[in-house]
Amino acid sequence: MAQGLDSMEILPFRVAAYDKSASRMAFFEPKRKDEFEFISGTKMRTLAKTGASPPDGFMEPEAWRILATYYQNLPQS
Repeated sequence: MAQGLDSMEILPFRVAAYDKSASRMAFFEPKRKDEFEFISGTKMRTLAKTGASPPDGFMEPEAWRILATYYQNLPQS
């Protein structure tokens, strides 16, 4: 083990996903896996670039507008 790592504590994190039944982001619950949608960064950028809206409750509308405007105004590569 690398020097100093023996005193490090690894903290697990909870996975967040879009809860379709509650129309909001929430911590993923494996027992309700069919009620959750994982929205990747790639999917989010594609939605923003094309002017599509994310699911209700995914993000504050004003924040989404800013993000979508940014991606729609990027130079084409």
